[in-house]
Amino acid sequence: MAFTTVKVAVKLTVGGLALYGLSEILSSQDDTMKHMPTQTKIKQSWNSGVQRAFSGLEQAPQTAWELGTRGAHSAKTFIQEQLK
Repeated sequence: MAFTTVKVAVKLTVGGLALYGLSEILSSQDDTMKHMPTQTKIKQSWNSGVQRAFSGLEQAPQTAWELGTRGAHSAKTFIQEQLK
């Protein structure tokens, strides 16, 4: 019984310390975010190559979707023609 009580007390203490540490980390991040540069300042400091690369990465999901759709349509058409 005493051992179980000690185990529970240790678990509660560790959990409380973890929550306290988490709250300290989150509050320190709030201060850090206040000193972060804005998105506009970052974009203005990048050269054209970096902007072009990130623009391509930004459009990649939509482009992949469009190419996949076209490929699926082409495959469907090809199979239908082969089955005729």
